[in-house]
Amino acid sequence: MHPARLSLLRKGFTLIELLVVLAIIALLMALILPAVQKVRAAADKMRCGNNLKQLGIALHHYHNDHLRFPGVGTPSQWAFSVQARVLPYVEQDNLQKLIDFSQPLMLGSGPRMTLNPVQIPAARTKVPLFLCPSDGQDPIFTQYNSAVWAGGNYVVNAGTGTGHNYDARYPTDGMFWQDSRTAIRDMYDGSSHTLLMSESLLGLGFNTTGPAPVDPKRQHANAGSFARPNPSGQGTIPPLDPSHCAAASSWGGDRCASWIWGLQHRTLFDTFLPINSTIPDCSAHGMGWYAARSMHVQGVNCLFGDGSVRFVHQGIALDLWRALSTRRGGEVTPDF
Repeated sequence: MHPARLSLLRKGFTLIELLVVLAIIALLMALILPAVQKVRAAADKMRCGNNLKQLGIALHHYHNDHLRFPGVGTPSQWAFSVQARVLPYVEQDNLQKLIDFSQPLMLGSGPRMTLNPVQIPAARTKVPLFLCPSDGQDPIFTQYNSAVWAGGNYVVNAGTGTGHNYDARYPTDGMFWQDSRTAIRDMYDGSSHTLLMSESLLGLGFNTTGPAPVDPKRQHANAGSFARPNPSGQGTIPPLDPSHCAAASSWGGDRCASWIWGLQHRTLFDTFLPINSTIPDCSAHGMGWYAARSMHVQGVNCLFGDGSVRFVHQGIALDLWRALSTRRGGEVTPDF
């Protein structure tokens, strides 16, 4: 071998050259990673939209068979969710067979309610279709009602949350409440301008106390101490107020904690608060304001009554956002 070539082979890299190479690699990684993250976020957002599209098809198949959309069961012991009712229409027949609708979901009453042992296998089953891939939170909850629950991100429209419409034990101005029997014919505002479902974030998984929540996006204010029964039999008086939320010292972490139990804070949403609101959700005895939220950039995916799925920007005017949640509000809704 030529002496000069042999000398080059023996020389190798100097420390400075190695550091330069490493710096170039680090720079390339810094340029590539954000692009990869954007591509991944876009793919997750699309998969989330596809999940809602399948749920929309399921709701319409249910409607074709029953001439209405499913409602939420009542009372709380029998509150099987809308999601539980459409399982056969999303290729989950075997899972629905695990649910015994002839028996209550819960036993007991009030805060001491426990999951009926017959319903345990279904309640703890994670359903990928019910989960937004962007959320990232563990969907298994173990801290509530002495049971293991599988949560879900997709929630049904309970209306504006204004006035007494924050209490879904009674008919609201939305599409779903306890024992609701709404149909396409009830969408006086037009099916393409009436929300059926959106998404929200899975709760933190445990409760906290203090002047502020640990995670405002994943916890709701327990404002029950500010509410008292309404003599008219609907809602509480006075209606929930933002000051109640601000003054709360107890914060729940069970938002979306169960796809099978149709409680308001677990499987419904309303439009009282803006999309991805910086104000935490607010609850009084399980009823209240529960916003649409996501980890997508600047908005949430939404399913409309005509089966379409659209991404709604969080900058949408609050009046327009609320108008989209009413079934017969008579509002004029421009393009959004």
